[in-house]
Amino acid sequence: MSKLSWGKPRIFVKDLDAETPAWKELNTPVQNSTELQPTKGDKLEAPVEGGENEDVKYKDGKFAVVYNIRKKKGRAVPIPNKNGVASHHYAFCLMPEDNTNLGFYVENSSVTVDDTFTADDGAIWAIQHDAIAAASGNTVKWGTVAIEGEAGAKKLKFTETQPAEGCTAQDFNETVTELAA
Repeated sequence: MSKLSWGKPRIFVKDLDAETPAWKELNTPVQNSTELQPTKGDKLEAPVEGGENEDVKYKDGKFAVVYNIRKKKGRAVPIPNKNGVASHHYAFCLMPEDNTNLGFYVENSSVTVDDTFTADDGAIWAIQHDAIAAASGNTVKWGTVAIEGEAGAKKLKFTETQPAEGCTAQDFNETVTELAA
């Protein structure tokens, strides 16, 4: 058992605009391509004479989740798009290799899927989820992620363990319609 949330992640997405939204597991990403990328919020300063600040505050940060999935014979595009832009919004959940460690959940994101190619890696879908502010709590929610249930009735379970200050922890236990092969 690992003490860190590293290693080969499992990625799950849910089309929030589908008639019946359900989680599906994506194929394993290209090695070292999966990242949660924070962007610090704008810094606001209240300077006074002499150059010191009387006060400083930050606006909320922004987050993007990026990963690459190889194009391969017989493999369908993981997220439908037109010219790299998905018309639907997606929830995102990452389960670390050792799921007793922290994974994370983004309840809503806007997605781009760029076609790329290099001689070393071949054809790749470069996918980016730009997180949209959560209805409550943090935009990126940290907690435990697990797959539960019997074959044909698998559920993705998320339990938030680090809720935002003053917020109630969120959790869900929802059907996974498709697991990666």
